[in-house]
Amino acid sequence: MISNRAEQHSSYASDFYSCKFIPIDDLHHANLSNPAKSSIRNIYFVPKWVWNELTPDHRDLLQLELLAGYLVLYDLGKTMEIYHWNRFAKQIVTLDAQNLVVPNDIRDMCGEEIEIVNEDQYRQVLTFDAYFVKLLARKLNATTVSRDDNLSSRIKIIVKNYNTGGWLVPAMGSTYIAILVPRSQPKPIISILIDPFDVYTWATELMLILTMATILSRFGELLGTRHFLEILLELIMILIAGPSRAYGGRLENSIITIFCLMGIVLVSSYQSLVISFMSFARYNPEINTLADIEERCLFAKDQYPEMYAFKTYTEDTYPTKEQACFAELSRDNEQQTIRIAAQLMAGFNPMRSDEFMRFRVQNFRHANVKFFEFPLCYYASPSIRAFVVFHVQAMFESGIYEYYYRNKSLPLRQYEQITFLSEAVTVQDLTLLCWVTGCTPGRLENAWTEPKTD
Repeated sequence: MISNRAEQHSSYASDFYSCKFIPIDDLHHANLSNPAKSSIRNIYFVPKWVWNELTPDHRDLLQLELLAGYLVLYDLGKTMEIYHWNRFAKQIVTLDAQNLVVPNDIRDMCGEEIEIVNEDQYRQVLTFDAYFVKLLARKLNATTVSRDDNLSSRIKIIVKNYNTGGWLVPAMGSTYIAILVPRSQPKPIISILIDPFDVYTWATELMLILTMATILSRFGELLGTRHFLEILLELIMILIAGPSRAYGGRLENSIITIFCLMGIVLVSSYQSLVISFMSFARYNPEINTLADIEERCLFAKDQYPEMYAFKTYTEDTYPTKEQACFAELSRDNEQQTIRIAAQLMAGFNPMRSDEFMRFRVQNFRHANVKFFEFPLCYYASPSIRAFVVFHVQAMFESGIYEYYYRNKSLPLRQYEQITFLSEAVTVQDLTLLCWVTGCTPGRLENAWTEPKTD
């Protein structure tokens, strides 16, 4: 890139990776109002007659710009002097124009500090990220420091949680937005009586009983003289324990016989399923898909729920334990994210870090849906970016992160659902039975005392 427009130096230095040829042919151009400080490949061409006429202030300014590149002084006699400032050794290097060798300053950084930080000021740097930067520092004869001033002038490697900005290097791992949902709770023990058949089977069985009761109430020789509710109760008793009386009429006996044969199949299947359901704990369906999240979750008002039009709650209406969901910035997988959250909690209250991790594992999990999943990226200062890219690629090829560090970082605490049912019937479980026993006897009493009218 060739330009003598000083106002463009800053933007070009950030947007391009090529060298910048910056000619200064008069005193006006020497007044660089927007110096390209972020580049390490600035080449300033200055005629000696301009250099000699510069004021001390202008020379100091060019000396400052020299920290980011090279200064070439030339005259009409085709003589050329090339100067380069080694920022790490703190000295000016003179290069031979006849045998030009571009120095590589970062091969020996002379103990320069490399700062490793996380983009989120509340998050700590993970073990592998710190290990990677220490490896670079050892190769470059540098030292590493953690965050103490985000505005410091040190060479930085920043762990990016969001892939925005320039000078990004794709690194190991990934980041994404996960939906934190409550774990599925065990079903009440009373559900054992309902779950052996699905809704359609129960509806078909009910329609069968109502149809037979209607036929018997109209055409039955013996049961036709009884109330309709009494006939329904008689058919239910036949399903449970078989016929309890003698029936009259050919049609009535045929219907009862067919109903008994069907009852043998249904009741035996029902009993075997009830016994099997009593042998292990059964859970409500998990929240996993996007449709489940939209239907069953309630979020606090935030940018991500509003972006996807998820249901939110206000300050006056709080969700239940089974409805409360959250959007969470995650790294690699759920286990790694829990570990990061535990480190964050330890920074505020070290005594509650273990308690928080136990509560988080036992009550919440990640749904299968992920949003904004991207490779993890590092921001690297331009002076060491090429070296960072080379070693990141070496890490990819070696698999040291994928097959070792990622698995090594998993927490020991894992959630396990209970296997065997060890719960007692509670008052809440008996709600359905109380409703049945509270309503049915009154209706049956009316059926026995109320004579049938033709």
